[in-house]
Amino acid sequence: MTERVLVAVHGNFASAVWWFDLLADPPRGWRVLAPTLPGFGGTYHPPEAASIPTYAEWLAGWLNERGVTRPVLLGHSLGGAVVLELAAQAPEHVAGVILAASAPPSGLATPEENYPVLELLRTVRTVREASLSALFPSGRPGNFAQYVEDAGRMHDGHYSGNARALAAWHVDPAALRGVPTLVLGGALDTLVTPDMVRATAEALTTRAVTLDGVGHGFPQENPAAFREHVTAFLNARPVQERLAAGA
Repeated sequence: MTERVLVAVHGNFASAVWWFDLLADPPRGWRVLAPTLPGFGGTYHPPEAASIPTYAEWLAGWLNERGVTRPVLLGHSLGGAVVLELAAQAPEHVAGVILAASAPPSGLATPEENYPVLELLRTVRTVREASLSALFPSGRPGNFAQYVEDAGRMHDGHYSGNARALAAWHVDPAALRGVPTLVLGGALDTLVTPDMVRATAEALTTRAVTLDGVGHGFPQENPAAFREHVTAFLNARPVQERLAAGA
């Protein structure tokens, strides 16, 4: 039987550490892989500018090196844009997509006045800590200190560069037609708001699920509730694939 693989892709200022709970206790019957994207968490980044297509190309190579075929792709925030880009390029190679507070298919613009603050995140730990804390209105995760550390170890060009990349990027929702998709958001998220989550779900012709009492970091704020929705989606995949094949 083909191994069932869930690939979890982190967001901006993050790393694979953000998926600690999911890696420690993967959904039954599934293997969870969590790469750290290039230039994040102290990893090497090639000299070219940050871009969502570049990250998606890197992820495709990373999966190919490990022999992973037809995974379910899970993306949080910027990671949602990366998995949408990869799924749009090769929808036949993806068993499903899970979007958690994902950048919308139309891209995500950052106001110009916020760019100086993004650069401060590179050098001022207190600013990083305050900014990351705002993502978890219900309480910081237990490994929050590692989040702050990794956010300060990004490639220098990523602090403004990733925001520029998200503003410049978009994907045609029609390219994902036929790819099973779950769209999740946090009711207290001020970065990717519930209205934006619903608009993403509408564009992808699926349903939005909003989790109460949590913000942008809801997969880490309430891992049990997040896991419940992810597991239900994953458990439906074999049935849907047989139906799609006409079995």
